[in-house]
Amino acid sequence: MSPRRYAEDTSVPVSRSRGQIDDLLRQWGVDAIQWSEDYQDDRVTLRFVWQHRELRYSTRLSVQLPKRAELAKEAIDGRTGQPSERKLRVLLEARGRQEHRLLLLWLKAALNAVDAGIVSAEALFLPFLEGKDGRTFAEVASEHLPDLLCGSAEKLLPKGRT
Repeated sequence: MSPRRYAEDTSVPVSRSRGQIDDLLRQWGVDAIQWSEDYQDDRVTLRFVWQHRELRYSTRLSVQLPKRAELAKEAIDGRTGQPSERKLRVLLEARGRQEHRLLLLWLKAALNAVDAGIVSAEALFLPFLEGKDGRTFAEVASEHLPDLLCGSAEKLLPKGRT
């Protein structure tokens, strides 16, 4: 038996979780918040902008939702072997609830760690910082992981900036 996953049976609506995330980020002092939904890739994206010293940081967190095809398999009626429209509708309505609760939990813990001085906001959000080209640091760095793991992080810097 696998352990119960956090918020797997939550009935908290996505809108309430998003509102709580928005409130949390506003209290932390962000300048802007944006939510977007990619229906084709079953992904939700949260972007927020915050300022530290003289720099404005744009942060992007993407959450993969269960794919509709996966939910359709889960909705198969044991008696008929066909997807149950009612079961599928219930699963689709619940989709995103757990993921948004997890995002809220992670952000609360992360921001508390920043406030407690355990980690800087820049270090914590580094993988999620978005450049002007729309790519996050993690997306750029992951292409260079073999080099990073075999040497120095300076290899990631443009020539002449070390």
